[in-house]
Order: sequence, then structure tokens, then C-alpha cells
Amino acid sequence: MPKIVNHDEYREELLHKAFGLFARKGYSKVTIREIAKELGVSTGTLYHYFENKDVLFEQMVRLLVREDVKELRLMEVQTRIQSPEKIIEVLFQFIQSKEFYFQSVVLMVCDVYRYNEEGHSLSVLKDCLGIYRNAISQHLDLGNKDLENMLLSIVIGTIFQRMLDPEEIKYREVSDVLEKLYPFLATGLLFETKKTGIV
Repeated sequence: MPKIVNHDEYREELLHKAFGLFARKGYSKVTIREIAKELGVSTGTLYHYFENKDVLFEQMVRLLVREDVKELRLMEVQTRIQSPEKIIEVLFQFIQSKEFYFQSVVLMVCDVYRYNEEGHSLSVLKDCLGIYRNAISQHLDLGNKDLENMLLSIVIGTIFQRMLDPEEIKYREVSDVLEKLYPFLATGLLFETKKTGIV
């Protein structure tokens, strides 16, 4: 009796395995042939599931982002968070728990940005950035686009800085500062200068 293959599960399995290769070598240097070799499948199998490398990459990124958001929400539910300050702490604990993964994502995004001439993958990454921004917004119940962008920048900046200086930059310390600032951020007091015309 032939083995029954769940094609959706198999596609996701291929996408998860492909991430390791993209993370190690960068988007620009990976070929379909290398991906097939890494995954232990034929190029024909890959082409059966993915039209080309761009499609594979796009599906991989979208899958990983959906899983990240789901995992963050699950962490919120499990910790039964009450205060916004605690929510910030949980957000940074989540990032710290997957630090190497998020560092790999940042480096991969830099590689795509640097070498992608057609812009196709950049639009996918922009979409995914929006999904992360929305997740942070919902996680913290912000409702302020400037604040959402600022917090996302802090998260990305912290991940990047830790690659260069992990002894100096600590997730806990960044989280502590944001927790102290949160009451001012949430009330919009730090954004009042915008209304007065000060740039």
C-alpha cells in the first residue's frame, strides 16, 4: 500500500528545513539545487512544491512569521498577563528565548535587501514586518502607529546590537527601561511635541 503524504505538512517541513540553509549562507547565495541537496530531495520534488526560489523563500518567511506570532500569543495566554509592563517583559523574554533564530532572520533580511534587484522578496519582507508590528501592537494594546514603529525599531535594534556586543546589551535591561517608560508612552505624553510643531 503506498504511503499517504500530507502535502501541506510536507511543504511546511521543507520550508522549516530550508530556513537553516538560508540563515547560514544568505538568500543571495542559495540555489534550488543546494536547497534540494540540503533537504535530501530531488530538484523535481522542490519544483513540485515551489515554482522557484523566490516562491519558496516567500512561503518560508510567511510560515515562520505566522508561527512566531502564534507562539507569542500562546506565551501571553500561558503567563496570564495583566499589566502592560509585564507584557513588555514577556515580549523580550520571547525574543531572548529565540535569539539565534531572530539574529538569523535579521541577517537574512539584510542579505535580501542588499542583493535583491527585482524587489519581489522585499515586498514580502515588508508585509511580514507589518505582521510583526501588528502583533506587538496587539500584544501591548497600543493603538498608536508612531509608538508601534518605535517599539519595533527598539526590538530590531536590540537584536542587532546583541550580535555585536552581547555583554553590553541585555534584553532584561532594555525591557526594564521600556517598562518604566510605558505609562508615558501609553498616554501619548512623549508624543505631545508633535502637536506643538516641534520636529
